[in-house]
Amino acid sequence: MSRAQVRALWAAFALAVGFTAFAYVTTQVRPLRAASPWRADPYDAVVSFTLFLVPALAGLSAVRAWLCRGGGPQPGYRVDQLLRAARLGVAMVAVTAATDVTAAVLRAERELWDGRTAWLIAALLPLGAGVLWCLALLRRAVRELPPEERRRPGGDWLDDLVLLAAPLADLGAVARLLRRHLVAAAAALSLLAGALVVTGQAVGEGWPGGLLALAELTVFGSGFFAFCLLCDALLRIAAPPRPPGAARAAAFAAALAVPVSGGLREAVWSLAGLPGEVDTPARLLALMAGCAVLAGTATLGAVRALRARRTA
Repeated sequence: MSRAQVRALWAAFALAVGFTAFAYVTTQVRPLRAASPWRADPYDAVVSFTLFLVPALAGLSAVRAWLCRGGGPQPGYRVDQLLRAARLGVAMVAVTAATDVTAAVLRAERELWDGRTAWLIAALLPLGAGVLWCLALLRRAVRELPPEERRRPGGDWLDDLVLLAAPLADLGAVARLLRRHLVAAAAALSLLAGALVVTGQAVGEGWPGGLLALAELTVFGSGFFAFCLLCDALLRIAAPPRPPGAARAAAFAAALAVPVSGGLREAVWSLAGLPGEVDTPARLLALMAGCAVLAGTATLGAVRALRARRTA
């Protein structure tokens, strides 16, 4: 691994740490959150996920990078996948910062602004500078990776998990099981993570009620599941025994539609021409379910039609 690649990975990790601190303070410290332009949906929906996903991805990358200690030659696929993870993390920070800037430009929640709001907006400047710095470093780091290494499949993250755990236990059987049932494992992990988030919110803010808790669990569980599938596609978490089919693409689209429609619920409800507002958890669940079915069905049909056209 070259010095430029090491520098880029360290920079991306530092950005993830800084972003996590920024996101936590601006969303969990109540006096600051009260004056934040991005305190409500749809802006808050973005940071509600990236607050957890950015540090999780950075932590997993740091664990895998432990195999690169010592400065010796590394398999090209490992370096490539670590750089891909770093770029994905930086992209999530960039999207969150852009969302916050949009909220400030549109003067969202203007009636709640006070002297603290200006400091919150100003804090976006070093965050944006960090994003640009990391993108420049990552661009140079990727260029130093031989093109044939970027095209070569090589190993995956589960292979390195087995190597990391080798001194303690043989996880080869576990890795093979996860490869065969990756979607089911991702669904179970996402549901568990969503339940932990909802439980944490209930402890900090009080029990919201059964239906609202179910809606929150649906949003977080679906969002985390979509992220897991995205990571597998972009980062090669587990090399599947056979290429993913149209069903996985449909599952990704359906899962992604849940938090997106939840964050944009008023706009989607109005666009659908439905009477009233999304003012109850039951209506929110119905809206998200309908959008998920629509997105999944449309994606499944589109992928199948595209494949049929290619084979014709």
